Amino acid sequence: MLIRRIIWAVMVVLYGLVGLVGLAALAPNTFVGADLAVFQQAGSDLYSLGDPYASNATAHFNFQYRYPPLLAMLMPILGWPPLWYALLFASTAAVFYFWYRDAGWFSLLPIVMLAGPWGQPLLNGNVQPILMLLLALVPRYRRVGPVSLAAATMLKLHPALGTLWYVGRRDWRGLGLYVGAIAVLLLVQAPWMAQFLDFYQTDSDASITLYRGWGLRLAGDAAWIIGSVITGVLSWRFAAGRYGWMLNIVFQLAALPRLLPTNLALLLSAPLPSRRTARQSRTQTDATPPS
Repeated sequence: MLIRRIIWAVMVVLYGLVGLVGLAALAPNTFVGADLAVFQQAGSDLYSLGDPYASNATAHFNFQYRYPPLLAMLMPILGWPPLWYALLFASTAAVFYFWYRDAGWFSLLPIVMLAGPWGQPLLNGNVQPILMLLLALVPRYRRVGPVSLAAATMLKLHPALGTLWYVGRRDWRGLGLYVGAIAVLLLVQAPWMAQFLDFYQTDSDASITLYRGWGLRLAGDAAWIIGSVITGVLSWRFAAGRYGWMLNIVFQLAALPRLLPTNLALLLSAPLPSRRTARQSRTQTDATPPS
């Protein structure tokens, strides 16, 4: 018993140190409400100028609006700081609860290690905690999952790679629901999609968001392509297994996000491969109609 407590204490300290390093590395771009201000400005530009990307020409690189129009559309309703932060903290708490429910208190150690990746967006008022919750719903709720993935895609684009998870599981119904939800959300954003496409076509920095991950980009295009292919194949091949959704999150991290350090928190969106999640995975796979 004493040895187990010592091991536990050492692990907590080590995970905590890693979390502090993450916080220190992200500190220069951490300001309370910094990202929320960007979203609010985009919402103002959308309704007053008809272009949510109008202020990007004069904004600092780290504080440009690079999302689809949907988030800017919602800002007049959700952008009130007390309400917005309530949503972010509630989303974070829900993701933490999922982890605890899957594997108990021991599962919370990785959350300590990822204190920087989830803490920085939370303080900045970034939409990331809501994205984490949306992605966490995908493998846990069969009917809600596709719509949740569609909403996540309209927030940060790269969750669209989650469709590979449905293909690997041969869950054509789930894939169809996702495509239908995407169609509806695109229709809702139709008046501003031309500005969205123009921004990504004319801004070379913004295009990095759509392809190449941060870590592999530093190693060169060849490493990025190879890493994306390997993680993509693994995500497809083992989609129906215990690590299926976690592999898909890794695939997304390797292939698309602009900044890997802050997106590492997306790993919290994957169910831990415990006995409970293994049973859930088998149940869902058995319930999937054969192709």
